[in-house]
Amino acid sequence: MEQLNVTEVFYYGNELQGRGETSAFDIAVGVFVTMLSLAAVSVGIRNLYIIKKMTIFHSAFGCLWISRTIGEIGANIVHVIYSGPITILQPKDISPTFGIVAFTVGYFFACESCVLHQYISANRMFAVCTPIKYKSIFTKRVTATIILITWLEVAIIMTLYHVIPCSMIGYSPQFYEYVFIKASSGQAYSIIAFNALIASHLNNGLALIIFNPEVHKFLGIRKNIKIDPTSSERLAATSAKNAAPAS
Repeated sequence: MEQLNVTEVFYYGNELQGRGETSAFDIAVGVFVTMLSLAAVSVGIRNLYIIKKMTIFHSAFGCLWISRTIGEIGANIVHVIYSGPITILQPKDISPTFGIVAFTVGYFFACESCVLHQYISANRMFAVCTPIKYKSIFTKRVTATIILITWLEVAIIMTLYHVIPCSMIGYSPQFYEYVFIKASSGQAYSIIAFNALIASHLNNGLALIIFNPEVHKFLGIRKNIKIDPTSSERLAATSAKNAAPAS
């Protein structure tokens, strides 16, 4: 009996290529990723517009929120341009470089947004616990330094994926998420985890709009809103009074 020695040909980054044919499920997932990401981008841009127009956000919190929002917008633009369409098309002969670049750019922005949330939480804590000292803590220089350090920190982290062996990751249209090259995972968990990340970006952008009565009044969602002056105006006046030199 003749025996055939069949040797499997190894293709680097095969996980980052499509299957060569599109199924109805591929289209459904790809459309969902694209639409969810597009919604997150739209809400993020709306956040930037609100912060620019409303003087209440012309503060350290507003600057931190702008940087955080830019991170989420950048991450989701990658899904709108690449992740969603490539999932729908499932091209077989695409270079794995595209998937790696998509991960590097998308995760760079997403990671920046996540790190900024820590500083935003600290910012809100000081605003509530020590409102009088708030402006002396989060000065323009401190806020700018925090933002700069965050972007540099994330850039260094992303560089390690390309330096440490066996750490290369890219977007896989087969598994519908970012995967380590030569690795696979459960399909259902992959889809849920990947889209949960996008949904969290959408939720973060909506938080500024949904839970802020000043924004409601600005957007005309609810016109008959009485803003409590003690929340911002009185604290600002008190801070200015305490900061003024004694005569």
